[in-house]
Amino acid sequence: MGQIKHRPSDIDRYLPGSPLMTSPETAKALGFKTASALTKARQAGRLPVPMFTLPGRRGWFASTERVRAWLESTLQPRKEDSGMT
Repeated sequence: MGQIKHRPSDIDRYLPGSPLMTSPETAKALGFKTASALTKARQAGRLPVPMFTLPGRRGWFASTERVRAWLESTLQPRKEDSGMT
C-alpha cells in the first residue's frame, strides 16, 4: 500500500503566514474542536508545542514554525505503519 507524502506546501496551506499563531489558529492546526479545548489541554500540560503570552497582547500564542515542525514529524511514515520492522 502506498504512503501519502505530505509536502511542506500541503501543511503551509493550513498555517498562517505570520510567525505567531493565536489560540484559535493553534487549536485548528492541532485538531482541537475549539480554542477552549486547547486551553484545557494547555493547562493540563498536554500540548505537543509550547504556548506563551506576550507583553501588551491578550491571549496565548504558539510559534508557527514549532507547529509546522510538529505537524511534519507527526505526518512522517513510521516503521510500524509501513509493515517494516
